[in-house]
Amino acid sequence: MNSDVNFVILAGVFFYMTLMLGIGWWSSRQIRDLADFLVAGRRLPFYLATATLFATWFGAGTIMGAAGTAYTDGILGVIADPFAAGLSLILAGFFYVGFLRRLKLLTITDIFGKYYGKGAEIFASILMVPVYIGWLGAQMVALGYIMHALTGMDPLLGIMLGAAIVLIYTFAGGMWAVTLTDFVQMIILIVGLFVILPAALFEVGGLGALIKSTPREFWRFIPRDPGYYGWMVYFGQWALMGLGCIVGQDLIQRSLASRSEKVARLSAVTAGVGYFTIGFIPILLGFAGRIIFPEIADAEFVIPQLAMKLLSLPLMVIFLGALLSAIMSSADSSLLAATSLMTKNIILEIFPHMKKRDFLPLARNVTIVMAVLSLLVALYVQQIYNLMVNSWATLFVGIFVPVTAALYWKKANKEAAWASMVLGTGTWIGYIIVKTGNFQEIADPIFYTAAAYGGIVSLLSYVLVTLLRYNRIRPVTLASEYPEEK
Repeated sequence: MNSDVNFVILAGVFFYMTLMLGIGWWSSRQIRDLADFLVAGRRLPFYLATATLFATWFGAGTIMGAAGTAYTDGILGVIADPFAAGLSLILAGFFYVGFLRRLKLLTITDIFGKYYGKGAEIFASILMVPVYIGWLGAQMVALGYIMHALTGMDPLLGIMLGAAIVLIYTFAGGMWAVTLTDFVQMIILIVGLFVILPAALFEVGGLGALIKSTPREFWRFIPRDPGYYGWMVYFGQWALMGLGCIVGQDLIQRSLASRSEKVARLSAVTAGVGYFTIGFIPILLGFAGRIIFPEIADAEFVIPQLAMKLLSLPLMVIFLGALLSAIMSSADSSLLAATSLMTKNIILEIFPHMKKRDFLPLARNVTIVMAVLSLLVALYVQQIYNLMVNSWATLFVGIFVPVTAALYWKKANKEAAWASMVLGTGTWIGYIIVKTGNFQEIADPIFYTAAAYGGIVSLLSYVLVTLLRYNRIRPVTLASEYPEEK
């Protein structure tokens, strides 16, 4: 890549980063207290709530990781994202976010404090914070990949630059800055995808030629292995993100920030439908990459490689903006989610007598700490798709069942919640250690199987503890305890 091309691309990156910082600076003037920082004053209209949900979901795991995994494994390799992840938004819209918005909470684990006690709230938050540290780490790895592939920049420098920009505008403007940047990023992302998809299809001879040239096995949607193990892996793929993401702080945070319960519900369902549709584009690009680049050193580089081969310089700059948008929209969301849980449900619960005027400075300082921890994860585990997917396992095996029970079961109780969290998470970790001896081989289907077993144990332990030891019935379920907003 010659120096003139490099200069144009770097100029585009500079303009994009400056735009994000400008939005963060403008947003910072709207932030007065912790509620403004964490849930944007609960004022998001439908179009902003939908945009920020869609942009959050469409991160490095989808645009680069899913394309690379589809290149090597086909559709069965990407069941967790985008298919299960898209389903989680739709299920959340129908069955969860409206009720949680009604409660006017600040985080998902506030529900543990309300119905299971302070100890359960702190423990659940401790389980969840690493989810977002790992997810943010995955976005940082992707930033390094892209900057290196398209500009020749050292990957470490690319990681550091992207992480610094995300940190600065999230630190300044909180949820309001994240929402506004997500809206801009969503527009750039969709434009970029519709720039490269026609070019890739033209290169391989059209959609029909792509379908014919892709091995039939790569279009399979059900397991190749009809046995028990194959189906457990398959169930784990769907459940890990299809159910686990429903109780993610990033999703719930946007619903809690919505203007009304109706907006929270409708925006989640709309974002889910959009994600199913747009999320299939990286898969098609991965399949096209198999034809155009039959041999590639790292399949997760297939999208940048396609851009460099197929796009003119102006279009490549646009597509680079799309890649950066996809990554940074998820990075800022994960950073804010980790900050919210650590600040509201861990530090302020352990130190309840802190002065209210100190809440906002505390949250901003925690933002810095979370960013640094995620950077360390990015440097240690340099994979995108599997790092992203397996970050969500804790939500499914430890959080999903207690939250669902609190909403829908009159016998929801503290003892069962503790059993569900501890035994579900313990089963997940124990299975991985027994089978692999470590957490290094994150691409192994064992992780999906472990998530499946962990989720089953989480459910069974909650039910059994409740039936055997707990007889009190709440007069109503949480879902019906508060009147629906009109």
